[in-house]
Amino acid sequence: MNILLNSLDNLNIGDRSFEFIPDEIKKDINIEGVIVGANGKFIVNKMNVMALIKKTNLKNQIGVNMYNALLRKPMMVYLMPTIEEEFVWSKNECDEKYGIKAIHLNNFAQAFSIGSWFIKDSCISATNIYWLNLFNTYNSQTKRDMAVTLSNGSIAEKFLTAEEVKEAIERMYEVYSCLLPDESKMGHINCTSSRGTTVWEIDKAISKEGNSFSRGLILLQEARRTGELTSKIDKYCSILECLYAINKQHKTNISHITAVYIGKNNEERGKIINYMKEAFGIRSDSSHGDNLKYLKENNCESLKNLSTIVDDYVRRVFRKIISEKELNYDLTPEKKANTRKYFQTLKQSIYPD
Repeated sequence: MNILLNSLDNLNIGDRSFEFIPDEIKKDINIEGVIVGANGKFIVNKMNVMALIKKTNLKNQIGVNMYNALLRKPMMVYLMPTIEEEFVWSKNECDEKYGIKAIHLNNFAQAFSIGSWFIKDSCISATNIYWLNLFNTYNSQTKRDMAVTLSNGSIAEKFLTAEEVKEAIERMYEVYSCLLPDESKMGHINCTSSRGTTVWEIDKAISKEGNSFSRGLILLQEARRTGELTSKIDKYCSILECLYAINKQHKTNISHITAVYIGKNNEERGKIINYMKEAFGIRSDSSHGDNLKYLKENNCESLKNLSTIVDDYVRRVFRKIISEKELNYDLTPEKKANTRKYFQTLKQSIYPD
């Protein structure tokens, strides 16, 4: 029996548990998966998997402090059967075969983090991965550099209600489908070894030549992974430019298209235009290495507030556009032009040239 634990940092769901693998898929892949709250249960065949984990040697393997910290947090937990071949694998074979599987399963935790962001500003991180095989005694600990921050650059725990968790799981699958290799053009993940430690070159395999939704999500993760606000705002602008297929008059187009696409009335559209122009000005100054003109008339708290506002705009755009599959263009000029035409026509319906 194999158990994979993904610690979910900065998340509070109480002691509740949520299955996230549909029954029809569960039968095909022979994997059980549950998001388990602190002190929650993961019941399989009338057995609590979490109680079983506490009887393993995990505490000695990762240390008392890490073990106690792990149990205080929610986890994404997988249960997988052991096959006969696993008993004869060498350590290197185990490291590679279990390691690549752990990365792929951890991708669901990363997609759940984005799915939660689709609901509210949050910084749920899944950086610590633990693999336990209860039969061949193999175990491993993996650290994935995917810590994220809130829109204002800080880190804080967020509570999700049961309904919000269920929506985040639905969004998780939406996000995951946009990041599959055919969509994202993700390359092969190479690994190297140093004194018994296996290192996976994940970032190196990421491509920005995929379809627009996948590129936008990759840029979103880059924005979330930094606490430096000008870099966040820069990435937020890049996301919108990517999704709208903007190729000229970037400042005007990014502000006016966003206003028309998500603005509910003239007053809100006016605010969106002003905030997006400020954001693009910050992006321009920052990319050229200049001091921010914005801070000559505003303080750092205003900059944090602007970052949070633009983060919300990007969230609202993503929530709307991800269901409009026809706008998810690839690198062919025709499809890119169709998406650009759609947004330009939308903009001109309220703001004619």
